[in-house]
Amino acid sequence: MSDPRAVPSLITVAQAFARPVARAWTRRTWTGLENLPESGGALVVCNHLSVYDPIAIGDALLTGCVPPRFLAKGPLFDVPVLGAALRATGQIPVARGARAGTRASSALDAAQDAITRGQIVAMFPEGTLTRDPELWPMRARLGAARIALDTGAPVIPAAVWGTREVWPYGARRPHVPPRRDVQVSFGRPVRLEAADGESPRDAAIRCTGEIMEEIVALVAQIRGIAPPAELHDPRADAFRPEDGHRR
Repeated sequence: MSDPRAVPSLITVAQAFARPVARAWTRRTWTGLENLPESGGALVVCNHLSVYDPIAIGDALLTGCVPPRFLAKGPLFDVPVLGAALRATGQIPVARGARAGTRASSALDAAQDAITRGQIVAMFPEGTLTRDPELWPMRARLGAARIALDTGAPVIPAAVWGTREVWPYGARRPHVPPRRDVQVSFGRPVRLEAADGESPRDAAIRCTGEIMEEIVALVAQIRGIAPPAELHDPRADAFRPEDGHRR
């Protein structure tokens, strides 16, 4: 039987080239690696600041000997070379917009299957880069909670900070030099369960709130300041801090 935690050979090769570059670009601090499970499936959930986030989080997880399978937006899989690399390393496409629906459900099914087979799935519950003016996490979608509830697997909350300085919103390439500080912190595993008599949707809504509370607490710990009383709601206000515009 193959090892579900085996690192794909393409990732091993990519690491050999990418890690020296990342170290030249950034000063990296990974904390909470002891909270990553040594075996069995789990779901890693994190805030989302920059397109550099998966690189930072993936590097941190691999440092802890935990190869992740990310849920990533579907259009990335159509990009030449990148799409082939994503498929070869087992990343999971998520359809968006008019392509969503049953395809989004298949992404959740694929994530659940991976976790059941003992793999680590990583995702950003917000589903997009944060639009909060102060870069706090936003209210999230229900997918992460549904995966956790359906599999019963532990949820590992995570926080990333500093990545937007490395690769700002809308930029075609990272900003280098100077070297930037990038931090990733993993919290203690959380188990989510539906309450007696609770509908699947109500359970997902409640557990989504619990997931985001854990993530926000980790972000606040890294930043050293108190979080907002309420999370930004992207459906009510699509403010983009980079350009000051509203949809």
